[in-house]
Order: sequence, then structure tokens, then C-alpha cells
Amino acid sequence: MIKKTVHFSFALGLYGLLIFFIAYSYPGKENFDLLRLFPARNEIFQSWLLTLYISLSSLVYSMIVGFVLYLSSKSSLLFIQYVGRIFDEVVFGSPLIVFIIAMYYFIAIPMGISNRLNVGILAFSLYMAPYMKTLLDGAMKSIDDAQYQAMKVLGFSKGQSYRYIILPQVIKLIFPPLIGHLTFIIKGSSLLSVIGVRELYFQIDRIQANLLLYVEGYLLMFITYLLMTIPLVAMSRWIERKLSL
Repeated sequence: MIKKTVHFSFALGLYGLLIFFIAYSYPGKENFDLLRLFPARNEIFQSWLLTLYISLSSLVYSMIVGFVLYLSSKSSLLFIQYVGRIFDEVVFGSPLIVFIIAMYYFIAIPMGISNRLNVGILAFSLYMAPYMKTLLDGAMKSIDDAQYQAMKVLGFSKGQSYRYIILPQVIKLIFPPLIGHLTFIIKGSSLLSVIGVRELYFQIDRIQANLLLYVEGYLLMFITYLLMTIPLVAMSRWIERKLSL
């Protein structure tokens, strides 16, 4: 434990030296003033909360759509299977920013949907759904045939099998990767600025442009995103360790 602490301290010190070097070498350090962004703290905090709302909502809806895609892949109708497969291929072959733009300009606007926030959440939910489907598929395959046979022998109904045997195991398996997906959504939510959603990136970018505080704005943006993602990564690793015991 002491050895790990020492090595971690050295690694942290290395990054500290790097930050000091960047700050010392920065040509505009005399004019650097992060506190000039303080009057806009309420707007920034609201956009930070909005980013969390977008991310959590997208995670939940993508799980629902992902489950539907999983069911479609197990359907006895080939038509249903192909509908799901084609959607998977479209998502896997599309950059996220292109998918968001296509959703807004080619689907939402022609359909008369003007709420950019809802369109953004929908775009993220649909984009993440095939990844959720893959996650569910892997978790379901990890349950061996012997358990299904035992459920039949014990007289479990399909509902009881899912409630007492299958779902507890699936949740245990997918929870750490779900946190990883949430981290990805948080980072990717900045792309919603292209359709005018006032999330964290959009708001700080607008404020820093008005105040001409570009370096300060990007530094604050960097810190605020880390405040969301680093605890999630640490939580995911902690849960994985606990589940492996």
C-alpha cells in the first residue's frame, strides 16, 4: 500500500510539473484571470446540471431501445431481425456528430419537432441503443444452459426466471460497463452544441466569446467535465473490484 502511494505521488508530481511548465510558458499568463468568469457561475452551473440530465436520460432511454433491439435479434420473424441489424449497422458506421445532425435536420425538422433538447436526447438514446443491445447480448450469453435447465426442473415460469435468476445476474454484469457508457455520453454531449442545445460546452463557449476569455473558458470546461467523468470512472473500477470478490 505504501509502495503504491509513493508511486502515485511521483506520477501526480510529474503531471504537476507539466502543468507548472504550461502555466509558466503560457505567453498571456499576466492577463489570465479565471475569476472573471465568476459572474456567469449560475448559467454555467445550470448548463452543468443540464448536461447531467441529458446524459442520464439518454442512458435510461438507450437501455430501453437497446432491450427492444435485443428482442428483435431473437425474433422468429426475419423481417424484424433485419430491421434491427440494419439499424445497428447504420449507427456503428456513423460518427456521432453526423448522426446528431442527421437526426435534427433530416428527421426532426421535417416532422415539425422544434425542441432541440428532446431531439438531442433522442439522438443520443438511439445512437447508444445498439451498444446497449451488444452489452445485454453478452450478459445473457454468460448465463449457461444448466441454469435454464434448473429453472425448468424447479417449475419457474418465464417471469419468475427473469425476476429471480436472469435479471439479477445480468444487472450485476452490465452495471460497470453502463457507467462507462454514461461517461461516454457525458463527454459526447458537447456535440449537441451543433444543434443549439445549451449544455455545458455551448454555454461556456458563448460566455468566453462574449468576455474574450478563451483560455480561462476552455480550462474551466476541462475541469467541469473531469468533475463528472473521473468520479464515474473511479466508481466503475470500485464496483468491478467488489463484484470480482
